[in-house]
Amino acid sequence: MDQSSDRAVFASTESGEGVAPKTDAQLRAVDMPVETPLTMPVRDLHDWQGEAAPTPESSPTDILVRRIAIFVLTALLAMAGWKATYDTVALGGITRLEAICLTLLAPLFLALSLWFCTAVAGFIILLRHPKDPLGIDEAAPMPRLRDKTAILMPIHNEDAQAVFARLRAMDESLGEAGASERFDFFVLSDTREASIALAEQAAFAHFRREASSHAYYRLRTQNTGRKAGNVADWVRRHGAAYEHMIVLDADSLMTGEAMVRIADAMERHPSIGLIQTMPVVINSQTIFARCLQFATRLYGRVAWTGLAWWSGSESSFWGHNAIIRVRAFAETCGLPVLAGPKPFGGQVMSHDALESALLRRGGWGVHLAPYLEGSYEESPPNLLDFASRDRRWCQGNVQHIPLIGTPGLNWLSRLHLVIGCLSYILSPLWFAALSVGIVSRLLMPDLKKAVFQWADVQAAAEALINWKEIQATAWAIIITGVLLFGPKILGLILVLRSKVERRAFGGGKAIVKSLGVEMVLSALVAPMLMFTQTRALVEILLGRDSGWARQRREADRISWDESLRAMGWISAAGVILASAFWFTPDLLTATAPIVTGLILAAPLAVLGGHRGVGLKVRDAGFFMTPEERRPPMIARKALGLKPLAPEPFRIPATEPARGALEQAS
Repeated sequence: MDQSSDRAVFASTESGEGVAPKTDAQLRAVDMPVETPLTMPVRDLHDWQGEAAPTPESSPTDILVRRIAIFVLTALLAMAGWKATYDTVALGGITRLEAICLTLLAPLFLALSLWFCTAVAGFIILLRHPKDPLGIDEAAPMPRLRDKTAILMPIHNEDAQAVFARLRAMDESLGEAGASERFDFFVLSDTREASIALAEQAAFAHFRREASSHAYYRLRTQNTGRKAGNVADWVRRHGAAYEHMIVLDADSLMTGEAMVRIADAMERHPSIGLIQTMPVVINSQTIFARCLQFATRLYGRVAWTGLAWWSGSESSFWGHNAIIRVRAFAETCGLPVLAGPKPFGGQVMSHDALESALLRRGGWGVHLAPYLEGSYEESPPNLLDFASRDRRWCQGNVQHIPLIGTPGLNWLSRLHLVIGCLSYILSPLWFAALSVGIVSRLLMPDLKKAVFQWADVQAAAEALINWKEIQATAWAIIITGVLLFGPKILGLILVLRSKVERRAFGGGKAIVKSLGVEMVLSALVAPMLMFTQTRALVEILLGRDSGWARQRREADRISWDESLRAMGWISAAGVILASAFWFTPDLLTATAPIVTGLILAAPLAVLGGHRGVGLKVRDAGFFMTPEERRPPMIARKALGLKPLAPEPFRIPATEPARGALEQAS
């Protein structure tokens, strides 16, 4: 269709899934270039006759040594933490319930140890001012690209004005980078509401008139395969015209420089199939979202750098803010409908991790870009929306369980799938371990219980005190605390040692007090997530589908009614547990942080999701990031704000809050 035309063709077709109740027909809108088809066969995942894929040339030569170091240290730390816990229990003998509890704790210590060792590796690497493993150097002149890259933004019932404001900012940034002719924008809509589809059409017409790059729009009549099917449909119809595609989410934002440099890396490394950038959160305003953006800004890059170091060419895919070689994707990633009932059967939900595994099975490298700036996304504004998104991710990762044994996968690709599954199985394991531990404590001999009777606590303590048990308990607490909070402290040290970054965060005192509050809040939220994820897993295993609802990206507040409906059962459970433990003081003391988090679930959801309170917290100097104090240009443009004067220094990119941007303007 003519690029200069503002025409959008609408045609009525048969009724489809998800259409508004008063709408009898689906809308069909097409404003696309002439089709250049590319074969993308749907493959049976278990029908694999090939040999193990060769190691890509982009893989580090010492990758085996790196992995041995990480996994040996992980095993040793996990064993130390578990052994300290065992020693705490074993002095009085091991009952069957205690043995079950210790068994359930083993995977928790393994996961915490891997997280800690990965962060330590990243911390050591960042202390040395490392070079990017793919040669991405932001200090080098802007490269000249040979190949064409498509920028795909799949959307589903989104705010059209916000979506196209981001696209406009990215288009302008590409123009400033001198690369508009190398990139084409494709807005791939799966919207089912007629009013939103019309708004998309109007916003697209305005965007296309002003865009420096070519821009296209398509509204599907059937939402087959959701986002994965949306992208696959584009590949089959238009993929032959492009070497690469940058896949975005509706809330994604990437600078032109970032897009040019990862496209250049793909050209220089023909064996690479995918490069995943580190998208960081922007536009956060509520306490919940601002706490999340501060945490990822402060210590997220430590873990990200370590993960890139030991993953090498067998990394994973987060589904957005990544560049993919189109032909490699078409050859390997034609996903089938999985056999069997839900949750394991049906359309693949968490397609991204599986697609990265299939790319690597086909011989292509999958890498992370740990130091590239200019890649952003947004966060759910409150705990309720975060839990809703988390449930969809939980269902997608549960679906991967039978796929871990897919023939031909690289062993590290399998590990990434295991880690994804484990991230949602750990909550039920923690819940089960706590439950078994509590029952075991309640059933202990009366003599041992006597130490916790208020009336005779001193005499009982003198009679039953066991310094070996106290020492073992202390070691268990210390090791667990190091594994949990060590990565955060490493991120803090990394920032405090740099005068530039320390000043950019608002000073050392502001950083320390913000991290202290973040630790308290994360400790309170963790039990809530344990309950929500455990419930989600049970419901998913019973066959309850998560659906595909519109994601709420902005909300000024949560009402008490909404919070009580979603989180009231957790607060009620906390009150019941506190009441039950009141007459068993040792349990009340031991579980106080968990019970407190449960009781405060509904109030914290209301407080954490209130925009006004979040901005007051910002004004008090909590959770400040460098980009709040000096907003990046592309984020300002996406919000329609005036650019600031050039920055006198550069710092690693992270998450600006919209409120800070408005104040700075």
